[in-house]
Amino acid sequence: MTALTGTLAQRGPDREAVWVSPRAALGFRTLATEPSAAGQPFVTTAGGEPVATCVTGAPANIPELRERLKTAGRAVAPEAGAAEVITRAYLQWREEFVPWLGGSFAITIWDGRNEELFLAKDRLGGQPLFYTHVPGGLVFASERKTLLAHPEVDSTVDAAGLREAISHALMPGALFSGFSQLNGAEIARFNRAGWSKRRYWKLETRPHTDDLDTTIATIRSMLEESVAQTLPQDTATLIATLSGGMDSSAVAGLTAAELKRRGHDPLRTYTVDFVNSEFEADVMRDTKDAPYARQVAEFTGSRHNLISIDATDLLDPVVRQGILRAKDYPTRIYDMEASQHLFIQHLAAQGGKIVFGGGAGDQIFRGARWSNDKGLVGSGTFPWIAMAQRFGAKNGFGTGLLDQDVLNTLDFQTYYKDLYATVTAEIEYLPEENEWERQVRAVAYLVLTLFKLDSGVFAAAGLQSTSPLNHWALHQYAYNIPGEWHAHGGQEKGLLRAAVADLLPESVLKRKQSATPVSKDPGYAQRLSEEFKAILADPQAPVRQLIDLQAATELAGNPDRLVQDRLARADVELTLQLNLWLDQYRVRLSI
Repeated sequence: MTALTGTLAQRGPDREAVWVSPRAALGFRTLATEPSAAGQPFVTTAGGEPVATCVTGAPANIPELRERLKTAGRAVAPEAGAAEVITRAYLQWREEFVPWLGGSFAITIWDGRNEELFLAKDRLGGQPLFYTHVPGGLVFASERKTLLAHPEVDSTVDAAGLREAISHALMPGALFSGFSQLNGAEIARFNRAGWSKRRYWKLETRPHTDDLDTTIATIRSMLEESVAQTLPQDTATLIATLSGGMDSSAVAGLTAAELKRRGHDPLRTYTVDFVNSEFEADVMRDTKDAPYARQVAEFTGSRHNLISIDATDLLDPVVRQGILRAKDYPTRIYDMEASQHLFIQHLAAQGGKIVFGGGAGDQIFRGARWSNDKGLVGSGTFPWIAMAQRFGAKNGFGTGLLDQDVLNTLDFQTYYKDLYATVTAEIEYLPEENEWERQVRAVAYLVLTLFKLDSGVFAAAGLQSTSPLNHWALHQYAYNIPGEWHAHGGQEKGLLRAAVADLLPESVLKRKQSATPVSKDPGYAQRLSEEFKAILADPQAPVRQLIDLQAATELAGNPDRLVQDRLARADVELTLQLNLWLDQYRVRLSI
């Protein structure tokens, strides 16, 4: 148990505890986001038997749960942490209390009275919780690497797992053979009789009855409520990422206003930029982030900081290992995600522990380009897959070097078709919706249910990440807003822009959507080419069994192409990350 818990050391750098009983054992690494943060597991006794609890993430509405317990005659001490409050609620109401919680959380409770494991996750599934069966029972953990550290668990990946790891249809799930994960809004029990599971929430299709002004006012009210609920009592370790885009700027503006209202110190904001690299507009990026972020900081009064990174640092072996260990799978768009990983590591070095960001804004307010492109919306497949195909990546970004036999085995086209049909079959439509409105609703459903915020890269740096935009009630409300209203004012995310118009400068309110920055530094492409050649020259490189060696050799001989051709670069980046994953995780392919 100590060894398994040790795999989560970076996730919880402040404290480690292991609890062991004859039938169950729990280990926990604590990230102390408050000075008085209580350690976990929390263990108490009921009916003469132990009840032990671990809670990850940041569950909201804990004060309200305290009041319910007090009213029920089960008051808890003021210093009691979230795990204790949740345990007392479980003992009082069993699973009934789970929907009363908000925020992002995963709960595990061992109930010794009936020798049963109780598991639950928030509505949006923000905190990971994986599990796998072993001869002696069940192993469960926040990360896949923890399960892999168990001596009775091996790292076999079959065709379905490999397909999921490298395709773009879904965020990677459990991946390894025999692994499963608890889904969002799911409550589960595991005992000697096996599993029982149920969902306690899902997106509902309803007529939207509010007028435009009321809709904008409601969005503003929901955002303010979410920020107020999410802010920690001690804001000394609170920081915010700020790109100057609409989502992070809205969060910064709302948070700065709430901090001022409470009489707290100004918000600390951080922006990332590349050194030695001139900005070049492309199909995904129209403008540079830093100037807009600075304008937001000046307007809101935040204490702003610019973190500069060198593009070639993204290929540092420490960074490669770090992002792999943070995710437990090969990242698909390496340069974008590696720059964010390095940025997050710098944030942790600034003394922050809680990070506010603008995650989920694209999904809620339909800001992604594939949500507003009629050809992609009506493509009959996942619009992000259709976008990749539009640019020539038939099977998705990064898959261009896979061997034809591997492609035949993975059969991405059938996978995308079947998966799209399965997911869209869940959608309920209003009787009055026409074909275009049904297509718009389908895309909204896909992005809201399939794209979960990835807290892993933050957790790997000892940070707790939160997006006040990612509120389940706002998901539900925005899902039913007419599609054309989302472009209020003739611009994507028009409703969000209108809802926070008084909190941000005009230039930012009018800025077009711009993706995460990447570097155009030719030094990056040169280093990438050198690493690629080294892999091809290594007869023991595990990725060789998966790629078209002739095509890879031809690409390696044309390094200039990696500077200009984004698809070719993505192919090489995925090949390198896939090789590292196969090697470091000792993956045994069974395809």
